[in-house]
Amino acid sequence: MTRPASPDLRGSSEWRGATIGAVVSNVYFDLTRAFNAHGPVAALSSGQAVVYYRVAIMSKDGDWVVRETDEACRRVLDVLAERGAWYRPGAPLDPRWLAGGWSSHFEYRDERGRRIRCDFFSRPPRVSADRVARLFETMRDPLLVVDPESLVLMKQTQRAKDYAVIAELASGLPPDREMEVTTDVDRLLFLARQGHGAASTRGAAVAARSGDRDATLVALARETDHLMRRDRARVSAYSAAARPFVEAFAALPDDARLLPRAHARVRTLAESWLPTRVPGTEMCDGDAQ
Repeated sequence: MTRPASPDLRGSSEWRGATIGAVVSNVYFDLTRAFNAHGPVAALSSGQAVVYYRVAIMSKDGDWVVRETDEACRRVLDVLAERGAWYRPGAPLDPRWLAGGWSSHFEYRDERGRRIRCDFFSRPPRVSADRVARLFETMRDPLLVVDPESLVLMKQTQRAKDYAVIAELASGLPPDREMEVTTDVDRLLFLARQGHGAASTRGAAVAARSGDRDATLVALARETDHLMRRDRARVSAYSAAARPFVEAFAALPDDARLLPRAHARVRTLAESWLPTRVPGTEMCDGDAQ
């Protein structure tokens, strides 16, 4: 059955507020508040942001878009060190590597013995630097979360399961914008019948305006395949560039990975083995697309 449109909430602050209200706090939400206790430093993203918007009920780890400054990195490292965190294989949390599209990975055990994994990056794929900057400029609550439209772009990954999440997130956007990003064929056809997306050149939107369901499905499948292959190529390039560093990191004893002292050790290791930028991946954010 086709979902009806909800113009009273779609794309509005009320939709966001109604979504947040029933979400129960969790360790990743609490960490976000801690990071931002003295100012905007990190925005919750990926799986936990999907939980925040009530599209999923759980996610096994936390991901944040972090400000690309030394001060922001120090704040995050201090909060993690207080919790006994250690580095996992990944770039040091340093603006030099963050600016090249790398991510940093940490882990600790909380007071209940749960494994808490924390990942950080400053250049989310397909999201423009201007959009990221606006996110930090508009923080009103320490529980800062990536906006739904940016989250949709970040979810255009090589994982098939992310495309169902995109459809749910897109349903909270204004109709014309939903036409540009939704992966739900029924929503596309419904919105097209309502006259939305009349100027869109997206293949799936053009097919939806014709009313041809099969053509719309084919266009969506081709688009999804293109997005998945593009993301797979990007991740493969970073994986190949990181291989020598990961091998060197694996030789570190466990106590050399523990914050706070591990940060200088990992940064020195990266200076020898991890390029700050990966050739051929300059289009890692939306500014270049």
